[in-house]
Amino acid sequence: MIDVDHHDVILRTFILFVQTAHTVLKYADALFYQEAGLSAIKFIVLRILATNGDTMTPSEIAEWTFRERHNITTLVRRLERDGLVRTERSNRDKRFVNIILTAKGRKVLKQATPAAREIVNQAMLSVSEDDGLLLEKSLRVLRQNTHHGLEHVAERSQPHLD
Repeated sequence: MIDVDHHDVILRTFILFVQTAHTVLKYADALFYQEAGLSAIKFIVLRILATNGDTMTPSEIAEWTFRERHNITTLVRRLERDGLVRTERSNRDKRFVNIILTAKGRKVLKQATPAAREIVNQAMLSVSEDDGLLLEKSLRVLRQNTHHGLEHVAERSQPHLD
């Protein structure tokens, strides 16, 4: 493992953060696949469906996962192909689709949940509760700052009407 040796502590910390995010995701993908044949994002979608009454719209899932809606549509197709979810037109408005967790999806989620706990335990192994609270606070700030950054990028890419 190579550490970043840079005099700018903020840049060094940012690079470390990005490296860590990628490493955690690779570890999660590997363990989820080994234990349940899932990727980390598939596990997350199954978990949020279960948490939200087994049904959500693709837009709600996209908002929860910070993914583009078209990426969620592709992911849902794969989950549906695997029998983990099914799609159903909304009774209120036929333009909308609901994504529904299936019994097989609940079974696979249950099978994958111990892997999730193992990932959390390994990643947070030497992190105290106080350090965990500080890390949570810092991550919320980073998420908010980057969310605002995305909004500014989107605004700049919009054509200005004079």
